[in-house]
Amino acid sequence: MPKARRAPWIGKEKGQHNYYVYWLDEFTNRVKRRSCGTSDRGEAEKELGSFLIERACEAKNETPVLTPDKYLIATALRWYAQERGPELASKEFLGRAVERLLKFFGPNTTVSNVTPEVCRRYIRERVRHRRSYINKNGEKVLDPVNTAPVSNGTTKRELSILSAAFGHAVKNGRLTSAPKIFKPKDPPNRTRYLTKEEIEQLLQNCVEPHIRLFTLLAINTGARKGAILELTWSQIDFATRIINLNQEGRVQSNKRRAIVPINDVLLQALHDQRAKVKEESEKLLAKGLPAVMTPYVISYRNAPVVDIKVGFREAVKRANLANVTPHTLRHTAGTLMALAGIDLFLIAKLLGHTVQKTTELYAHFHPDYLRGAVNVLNNVTPKTRMYATEEIVLKQTF
Repeated sequence: MPKARRAPWIGKEKGQHNYYVYWLDEFTNRVKRRSCGTSDRGEAEKELGSFLIERACEAKNETPVLTPDKYLIATALRWYAQERGPELASKEFLGRAVERLLKFFGPNTTVSNVTPEVCRRYIRERVRHRRSYINKNGEKVLDPVNTAPVSNGTTKRELSILSAAFGHAVKNGRLTSAPKIFKPKDPPNRTRYLTKEEIEQLLQNCVEPHIRLFTLLAINTGARKGAILELTWSQIDFATRIINLNQEGRVQSNKRRAIVPINDVLLQALHDQRAKVKEESEKLLAKGLPAVMTPYVISYRNAPVVDIKVGFREAVKRANLANVTPHTLRHTAGTLMALAGIDLFLIAKLLGHTVQKTTELYAHFHPDYLRGAVNVLNNVTPKTRMYATEEIVLKQTF
């Protein structure tokens, strides 16, 4: 009969105060150990019990349900990024946020250590830093255009990812409970938008054709950056002059993508780009090479563009504009429509917003906002002079 393998046990090393859990590794046949983190035997025996449960779950290919003081923040973020990340629209932001959260909390911090004060410290440390980016040489440099520090809005989104990771762990039976995450208040709505002169200035400094086309699409459709970069030629109907920003098969999320008409300026830009793609395809065929062209409207060297931050930032820098990001173009579209008196309901439909959100963002730019309501009150109010009562009293007195 084979010799029975010894079960895991607890003990102390010579000169050490804390207990350890020991076990015999079945592959190397060597003794391994894990600290119990306590010198109390009773607590150490509890750790041994937890260890045995973990081993049993691993043998069944199951994940043990851990308490917040045992579950690592790094583990929660890893599972969330792995299982929920592919479904999220902002995958790039998720990756950056996970990196920053892990840098702050470290690899061995447990969920129980996340308190409101720790969250406030995270916010303080994040807002102290200026915005930076990775340049073409792979170097991390400070953003010369967007000189504002990291905003509360950014830190709130990052902490929301931490909260979502904890909730995901609880939902999937890995964590017994999750602490409430303190988040900063919502930042004020952005008011920066480009004037007609600034738009012309920016377009003149878009050296790369794909940056110029992106800028024209953003201003003339009000679409988000992600929707424009994912736009394919099959989503554009030149006959009816319509762009369906929501790809076929894509489920509408909270960031709704609208069906947008194409105006004359954008129509010409899209025709030019399509003609350029066709010309490049014919050149490849003439050389006897396969002419497989990318289906994406925004492309660079016949490849889809993952992000346009660097190229757009350089264009903004050359145009000598301040605090302009790709999202500024979307806000510019909404603001200029509101200033022109376009109905807020129509602006909401075009931007994929709710009417309430559109009213919050653009109502104060609308020249006729609330004017009709005030005029109604004016029509039902008797036309009287100010201080009429005082004049009558004075006549009666004298």
